[in-house]
Amino acid sequence: MTAQPTWLVLGDSVPGTAHRTDGRPCQDYFRVAIDGPADDWLVVAVADGAGSASRAEVGARVACVEVVRAIRSAGPSSFLDEAAARRVVGQARAAVLAEADRLSLPPRELACTLLVAAVGPTAAGFAQIGDGAIVCGSGGEYRAALWPEPGEYANVTEFLTDERYADAARFARRDEPITELAAFTDGLQRLALDFAARRPHPPFLGPLFRQLRDDPDRDTLFARFRDFLLSPAVCARTDDDTTLVLAVRPS
Repeated sequence: MTAQPTWLVLGDSVPGTAHRTDGRPCQDYFRVAIDGPADDWLVVAVADGAGSASRAEVGARVACVEVVRAIRSAGPSSFLDEAAARRVVGQARAAVLAEADRLSLPPRELACTLLVAAVGPTAAGFAQIGDGAIVCGSGGEYRAALWPEPGEYANVTEFLTDERYADAARFARRDEPITELAAFTDGLQRLALDFAARRPHPPFLGPLFRQLRDDPDRDTLFARFRDFLLSPAVCARTDDDTTLVLAVRPS
């Protein structure tokens, strides 16, 4: 008998209309792992490469891969401790800087934001540098793990490669069961979040979680998911690359 999965996960990164027009690659990246002694921890890393950086897609990929590697190496429960979480973020930055050096490029050419979640049965740890958001909840009640605060100027955010990255990094811990999680880059912020009320927008997220929980045809579900990210409804709100990772615990 096949064991029931501890998490159902669906995610994709698609290029924005601006990148599709000029032939640039998608500069977003994400990495997901199921870990822990009972395979009941969800680890998610999402990065949005800076549009002004020539190899931002490389920085985003390296950062996500290193975050997941470091969390799995230390054990996902360690990410509940802010000091340990800061070390993971520092390791991700070091990996990006090492890759920039290997490519003989300034670190700013690999600039990216970073979202991280490590979610266990009764507690979760989160980290964020820059914009985008992680939304978590249970039973249809959602909240942002860390609200995507604006930078000093409009359309300006912090990056993992910044000298003051440690000051820009924010962390949170929640000691409660989480059964639904969404992580997304800033292209989806205005769809998934109600900025006036400073809370997630359930009419956007709720149907997506229900489809993931209820649809057994994974191939069809993924095709519909990608079609949604490339749809006029999304592209009319942003021309940026878009990443969305959804996860639910089966009931």
